[in-house]
Amino acid sequence: MKKALLFFFVAGFFSFAAMSQTSFTDNFDQDTAGKYLAKSDPAFTTWSKSPGGADDILVSNAKAHSGSNSLFFYSTAAAGGPSDIVLPFLGGAYNTGNFSYSMWMFVNTGKKAYFNIQEQTTVGKGWTFDANFDSIGNLTFVNTLSGTLFTTTYPQNQWFQIEIRVNLNSNNWQVYIDNNLKGSFSNSYRAIASIDLFSMSGTSFYVDDIAYSYTPYTKPAVNAALTYIYNVSGFLASQKVTPKVEIRNMGTQAITGATIKVNYNGKPQTKNVTGINLSSLAYDTITLDPITLVAGSNMFTAEVSQANGAIDNDTSDNTKGIMINPVVPAAGKFVIAEEATGTWCGWCVRGVVFLKQFDEKYHGLFQGIAVHNGDPMVYGNYDRGIAAGSFPNAKVDRGAFFDPSALEADILKRLMIAPATLIKAGANYNNTSGVLNVSLTTKFNKAVTGNYKIACVLVEDSVSGTGTGWDQHNYYSGNASGPMGGFENLPSDIPAEQISYDHVGRIITPNFGGLPNAFKPSVNSGDTFVHNFAIPLDPIWRQNKMHIVGFVIDPTGKIDNGMSIDIASAIANGFVSGAVVTGTQRLDIQTSNISVYPNPVNNELHISMPANSNTEIQIYNIKGELMEKINKNSSKDISFNTQNWTSGMYLIRIINEDQILNKKFIKE
Repeated sequence: MKKALLFFFVAGFFSFAAMSQTSFTDNFDQDTAGKYLAKSDPAFTTWSKSPGGADDILVSNAKAHSGSNSLFFYSTAAAGGPSDIVLPFLGGAYNTGNFSYSMWMFVNTGKKAYFNIQEQTTVGKGWTFDANFDSIGNLTFVNTLSGTLFTTTYPQNQWFQIEIRVNLNSNNWQVYIDNNLKGSFSNSYRAIASIDLFSMSGTSFYVDDIAYSYTPYTKPAVNAALTYIYNVSGFLASQKVTPKVEIRNMGTQAITGATIKVNYNGKPQTKNVTGINLSSLAYDTITLDPITLVAGSNMFTAEVSQANGAIDNDTSDNTKGIMINPVVPAAGKFVIAEEATGTWCGWCVRGVVFLKQFDEKYHGLFQGIAVHNGDPMVYGNYDRGIAAGSFPNAKVDRGAFFDPSALEADILKRLMIAPATLIKAGANYNNTSGVLNVSLTTKFNKAVTGNYKIACVLVEDSVSGTGTGWDQHNYYSGNASGPMGGFENLPSDIPAEQISYDHVGRIITPNFGGLPNAFKPSVNSGDTFVHNFAIPLDPIWRQNKMHIVGFVIDPTGKIDNGMSIDIASAIANGFVSGAVVTGTQRLDIQTSNISVYPNPVNNELHISMPANSNTEIQIYNIKGELMEKINKNSSKDISFNTQNWTSGMYLIRIINEDQILNKKFIKE
């Protein structure tokens, strides 16, 4: 069957009376295998609105759920693509009524899949949610406002049907796989306009038998709906939070007052809302009194019991409940998240927003590390080690890669896992050599065997610089892709002077994988080990903005446990002598082979050193502003015109792979 657009009278699939319904189906069997889908089928388009162009997709007959044809999405490119197919829903963007979307999918073993639902008819203006199918059978729904909405599992290497049933009036989203209800969620986005099927990096999946249906809603005179509960999930036991609920006017008459009743852990509260003037289909957010979360599963219920002083005409959407099961962190557990990012990546502002959010929400239990790529903050050893493939991309405790917005579920899972190790840091700083000596003391809580490793990272906050490499590309500018923590109000290329960067991974030692066999092959409970790291501090790094991050990597490659402490506090703890860890920086760049002359300099500075195509030379003034940058790829000396530079001290950074050598000179 090709496709059918039907208008008929049926019963609504939730609670609505019979009314006109719109339906659509397509199994691609009337399309021609080997031909571009959007070019030949007007029901589909591409993200760039270029049917037949680079992001169109060829109809496939390699595998099908029904008939002979399907769509095959596959990509190994770091940025994903090129296939990017959009199916606009007939009737435009829906924000009331009932909507159901389904399709059959086949995800190849060890591969990923992806789709998103767009909120507006203009694609890229807002993502209702992203559906991320990872390579080991996990499915996560996320969006930019709420982060993780819902997680479940899916089968690999077989056809399965995924269906999303939505009551847009009550904001209830149900997820079915093979007709089995996997769960439901409320969404911070309320509209549905199209589906986007994209070949993200690492994807390999087929799509067949797409179908959707929509049943509109007829508004009564007075109807207040309770549509969302904010700020109660994803927290820790004993935290105090301030719940908020959202009401929506689903009637034709304005709502001028309402009564909100909530109950959590046997403690009810009532709030009378007055002085509002809520027009038809408008929303209002009501802030309630703070509550303290308690361990265990407890239902938080909310009800809009009255509208305009009376019971409204439709009570089916008056109540919403959410099960709260706050996390009880395992004793001593500390979680590390590493995010691959770069100033050149316009989507990477998501990492800025969500790492900050998680740091605030789980402060003292979490450390984010921004691993930069292709910009002035890159550290080659770390960048190559994380090997993200696509950007932004992040992992918690060296688990699977996720978009930064989807990390919260993994953070909470890891917080509950009792670690085998506890880590404490001490330090001292040698002002003459500029070396920070760090001691990591690791105590084992239980007996373990295997190759446990240890690593130490320095991260810096509020990092800024000058020059185009420090400008942050921003695809959320002008609300082009929906809200993103204020970045929607900033330019598409944020000038360096308007932005600074937190959680910057400055150096990792001895390397990304950690020191192998750092502990005995068989460790007893209570055994304690000390490892010493000698880390040269770059003069442009500011100690008062830096943290020492230590972590132990278990034999499976995951981080067993971590810690984070500012340098001043580590120095106060005191340095403890132990096993010396080498490999912070290779010394292939030898000081004796490099000449900087004349020093002091008046007009022209010369740098002489062996040729190396991987060497970059940067010059900074005393304020940390980048003055010059050049790649050296020949044996010729390099010259810089310093005639117009201000008198004072300057720093030369010579960077080769993961090595950094610093030299100073004076401009007279």
